Formats: sequence, structure tokens, C-alpha cells
Amino acid sequence: MYQASQKSAEQRKDYELPDPPSDSVSALEFAPGTSSWDGICAGSWDQSVRLWEVQSDRVEPKVLKALDGVPLDAAWNDSGSKIYLADTNGSVVEWDLESNQLRKVGAHERGARTCHWVGSYLMTTSWDRTIKFWDPRTASELATKDLPERSFAADVLHPVAVVACADQSVLAFSLDGGPVEQARLSCPGLGNHQVRSLAILQSNATGQMSWFLAKTNGVVYEQSLTKRSGCLPTRCHRSVGLDGYLDTHVVNEVKVNRVTGNMATVGSDGVFCFWGNRMAGKLMQSQVHDQPITRCSISGDGQLFAYALGYDWSRGHEHFDPNKKPQIFLRPFVN
Repeated sequence: MYQASQKSAEQRKDYELPDPPSDSVSALEFAPGTSSWDGICAGSWDQSVRLWEVQSDRVEPKVLKALDGVPLDAAWNDSGSKIYLADTNGSVVEWDLESNQLRKVGAHERGARTCHWVGSYLMTTSWDRTIKFWDPRTASELATKDLPERSFAADVLHPVAVVACADQSVLAFSLDGGPVEQARLSCPGLGNHQVRSLAILQSNATGQMSWFLAKTNGVVYEQSLTKRSGCLPTRCHRSVGLDGYLDTHVVNEVKVNRVTGNMATVGSDGVFCFWGNRMAGKLMQSQVHDQPITRCSISGDGQLFAYALGYDWSRGHEHFDPNKKPQIFLRPFVN
């Protein structure tokens, strides 16, 4: 579909987005399948958010906006006419793409960690230990629920929302007639490893939902209301070093292909992996890229995969190389 001229054999298969941000990507989202056009947006630690239009033979940069804080998450509305951003200042901002205007529609007392569009309203989770629901039309708060600790990751698949917190608790909410807390569980695995990403998957056969928790020790755990202690972990983004010791890498993001049910993970080892449904078997693993992969996204039609290269500071400041610049690539999603 795309032509590219990158240095590596892997990246020659992929298409590099023009005009990337100047710092690592902190949020990356395709427009939903219900959108009136095909687009992708990227937020960055340089306090910007950028927008590209995805066409059949190329990707065209459209516009960028400077923000007052770092966007930690982004969510599109159903029509693809608006993007909502959650930033480190706690602001929840609406970017109206038709007028190219930014408008504040909500605020947390501390950084807003995640942002989710839920049909006609917005859900955000925060480091201020709350989950909030907003009506962006009137910039009014609809509901607030307290969390036991800071939000580290969250996902929504209506009518369920799941939030992973800094104290290793995982909270499941029902959004029908709610929000109503359904359960408060303990995150599987050792407590000294943080949750970096969370993705909800609904079984096509049974309709039951489970969620996948990506952690800093190179492991992804599946959990559900029926299997509260977690299913068998999937060990990924791990490698044996030259010294014979096991190197574990941060799983920076886990995503579900909403069309096929297959999954993707990206890590601080510079590798992306495609997995079968419920991570039952690895479909492919990329080469090791020369930078960590900080974020990824899957297009609304399930056909395209985007991944962002940039430093994630998982190895400390001494491994930061200012000569390596952030990059964002597109490639077909392997099913």
C-alpha cells in the first residue's frame, strides 16, 4: 500500500509519517471506523498534537496545535470531527477540527492520564485519584467516582470501563445506568511492576469481556470478573542478553484490533508484536528497532498499524541519544 525508503529491511516495508514531533510520542490514535474520513493524530512530549490524513497512496500532514501541557491521551468522537485530549496539567481539551479551535471542556486537580469517548460523553481518569464523566457540549461534569490511587491506565468498551491504579488495584465499572463500580480486584503479578497500558476485549463466542494489563516487566496479564486472579501471563518483550541473563522490557502499550480480535504490543526493547485472539500465539515479531516504541494504534477498519519510535527513559538519562529523532510508521496489520 505504501512505499518508503528507510534504512532497515523492516522499515522499508513501512511508511514513515512526514513532519513528526520533535519529542517522543505520548498519544497515538487513528480516527474510528465510524469517522467520515481517515486520519491519525499524535500527541507529544513537546506539548503539541499533530494530525495527518491517511490516503490510499500517502499520508498528508494537515495541522498541528501547541498545548499548555503534555497530552497523555487522545480520543476521537464518532464522526471524526473532534479530538479530545487529556494533559499533564489536568486539562481536558476539545479540538474542533472544522474550526481548528481548542476549547477546555473539563479539568482535574492533577494530570489527566486517560481520555475516552463513550458515545455522547467523555470519560477521563487522573492522577488526582478520580474518574470523571463530561458533557463536552456544555463543558459540564456529569459524574465523578473516587479511585483508591492515581490512574495509570484505563480502557472503555461499552458498557464496561476498567481502570488500573498505582496501588495495583483494578476497578471495573458498569456504564449502563451508572457509572456503578462492579468490582475492585488486585492486579495479577508482582506488585513492584507498574501497569503501563490496559485493553478490553469482548469474546465473539460468549460476549464476555476480559482485559489485558501490560506491565513494566515484559508481561501481559489477562483478567476478568470471572477470573479475578488472572489467567496465565503472556511473557513478551523479554530477551536473553549476551551475559546469559534475562532482560525484561517495559510493555508500553497493548491494543486490540476491534475488527479481528487479534492484538498488538509494543515495548521499550524497540519491538512490536502481533498476537492472535486473547494473545493465543504470536503472529509475528518485528526486528529490534534502534529506539523504544512508545505508542501504537490500530485503524478503525483493522487494516493498518501505527507505531512510534522515541526514547521512553526506561533505561535512564545516560542512554538518551539526542541524535535519534522520533519517528512514526504505518504498516499493514498482520492477521
